[in-house]
Amino acid sequence: ALPISWQDLFVLTVLGGKHNGRYLEVGGHVPIDNNNTCLLHREFGWNGVTLELDPAHFPLWRDHRPESCFLIADALAVDYAQALPLWFGDAVRRLDYPQLDIDPSTNTLAVLKRLPLDTWRFSVITFETDAYTGDMRARDESRKILAAHGYVPVARDVCVLFPPVSPQPIPFEDWWVDPAVVAPEIISTFQRINASTMKVS
Repeated sequence: ALPISWQDLFVLTVLGGKHNGRYLEVGGHVPIDNNNTCLLHREFGWNGVTLELDPAHFPLWRDHRPESCFLIADALAVDYAQALPLWFGDAVRRLDYPQLDIDPSTNTLAVLKRLPLDTWRFSVITFETDAYTGDMRARDESRKILAAHGYVPVARDVCVLFPPVSPQPIPFEDWWVDPAVVAPEIISTFQRINASTMKVS
């Protein structure tokens, strides 16, 4: 996973500083540094489920975020249509924030395809495309899938400065929102900022 790009602050901004939200973190890695849900969980009362394939990270989560629901699991093998109601309840089929970030990006795309997009809604989605690698398959197909389900991109090709990979900012993620819950003026503001700074189409 690349260094954090303030996804947590983005989520809070577009959702009006929401407290007690719910997240699905696909690709948890470490619990605090460069983690997209730590601030949400600790300071804003959010709860959710974190999926991580590598069991080596379990002691870190046990020691530093013991109250979090951290599951060692293959995200590609989860039946999300069955799991989401078990994890979050079946009364309201909306999740505030799924973070989709596993390697390679084609696996992240595979997780997106396994989500019950026809029966659940997601307020804010951050999808790691790893476009900087030159492999655009996950980026391009995820954009078609999410747009077809009514989601709006507010930041395409979000970049991060990561010197071990490149001395220049590199595009690695797309940020999406559900226009049913995010105000139009917030969407247009982010889109204007994104359009003025985009370097990669």
